[in-house]
Amino acid sequence: MARFENFRIVLVQPLYGGNVGSVCRAMANFGLSDLALVSPPALDLPEARQMAVGAQAILENRREFPTLAEAVADCGIVVGATGRQGLYRQHAIPPRELAPRLLEAAENSRVALVFGREDKGLFNSEIALCTLLLRIPSHPDYFSLNLAMAVLIACYELFLASGHWQPPLEKSPEAPSILRERFFTMWRNMLLAIGFMEPEKADHMMLGIRRIFGRGKMTEDDVRILMGVARQTLWVAEKAGLIPAQEAPPNDQGKSGTMTPSGLASPPTPPASETQSP
Repeated sequence: MARFENFRIVLVQPLYGGNVGSVCRAMANFGLSDLALVSPPALDLPEARQMAVGAQAILENRREFPTLAEAVADCGIVVGATGRQGLYRQHAIPPRELAPRLLEAAENSRVALVFGREDKGLFNSEIALCTLLLRIPSHPDYFSLNLAMAVLIACYELFLASGHWQPPLEKSPEAPSILRERFFTMWRNMLLAIGFMEPEKADHMMLGIRRIFGRGKMTEDDVRILMGVARQTLWVAEKAGLIPAQEAPPNDQGKSGTMTPSGLASPPTPPASETQSP
């Protein structure tokens, strides 16, 4: 994460303390901490601290500069965020496309991301100081973004492009075939018991059930939860008199292929090492 220490968020004359505090929070979400304000008016600091939530340290460590030139004087790349069109702004690049280049530059130099005033954005004289321009794609009918939202999107794209975040791995392994077959047997019994399908149509209906559950990954934990649903439903069906007690399997063990008069099947016997409780 060392590269993120070289990123600086620069806010030019921000108007609202709440926005500045929200910018601090957005920066903290994605590992940035260097905040610079250019010629800020008298900000509502209590509001800024309230909106910063757990990122007050970024707010308290902010630096203030009288001009944008001074705020970015030590930066190798200066990126100006703009939502407006125009001759000198038409080459603006989306943050997703720009992020890899900025991360590479941050290996050796400071990079400034400059955001303009909430009401007027960046002036042309400020755009002239920028090496690159950034534009966040938005609907053409309303392209203006809230200041903190724009900062958050830019920081998010940098963080995502850095490769530091990886989605969590599924802890439960894919359910093996024998466990899935026990599950389908229990669901067949359950659907017959509650009258969802007739015995003569069960094979056809179960093909549909298999297709539904086959559309996505089924882990061992998933299958055991669904088996628990079937087991409880069969117990309720027995108590309600929908099936005789002797036809409701006391658990999900039994001999493969055994059929009761109502069409309920006993699931295959699991290996001795396989746990039974969901």
